[in-house]
Amino acid sequence: MVEQARTVFKSMRRDRFTPDLYSYTTMLSAYVNAPDMEGDEKFFKRLEVDGFRPNVVTYGTLIKGYAKVSDLEKMMKKYEEMRARDIRPNQTIYTTIMDAHGKNKDFGSAVVWYKEMESCGYPPDQKAKNILLSLAQTEDERAEANALAGNLNHSNNVRSVRSRSLPSQYDDKSDGDDNDDDSDTVSGVKDGFTDFNFNALQQNLEELHTVQLS
Repeated sequence: MVEQARTVFKSMRRDRFTPDLYSYTTMLSAYVNAPDMEGDEKFFKRLEVDGFRPNVVTYGTLIKGYAKVSDLEKMMKKYEEMRARDIRPNQTIYTTIMDAHGKNKDFGSAVVWYKEMESCGYPPDQKAKNILLSLAQTEDERAEANALAGNLNHSNNVRSVRSRSLPSQYDDKSDGDDNDDDSDTVSGVKDGFTDFNFNALQQNLEELHTVQLS
């Protein structure tokens, strides 16, 4: 799929169409889905060399990629780089970071990012709450998770949290939304990220062709 995307991208330049930031970010998503983070980083550098300024969706795609391969160190490096450029994270980036720490069963870090999300004005969504609840192991952790998630009526119901297995808290059926967060086939920007679709890149090429001929 990456090779197909490269072919379409190269054809844009060959046919003298100027790729936009969306085109570059879609290519980054193709590398993420491969997954090929080395190729992703190289293409990210190319994006900047070609004069584009990465935005929150661009960084969100990279953060998602490193989370996908469980490289938390590089994931956080990209987050800090984004903040250093005064780019404000969106809710999905916070949830992705929470998810990555959650898969390492790090309750403390998940709490920190949950609170950070709230302090930045983003009400945690159901997926973020599910991640937090699924990580709580001790009675104190369960009480804290329920309090943060707003489940105060269930704070003493230990079995209600214990009965939730970790994988079920991460699947899309429990997100409380209709988004397939693991899907690699949705085109365009979804939840603050760009999911790669070969047809979407072709459509983008056609749209640029129409604009540049008008």
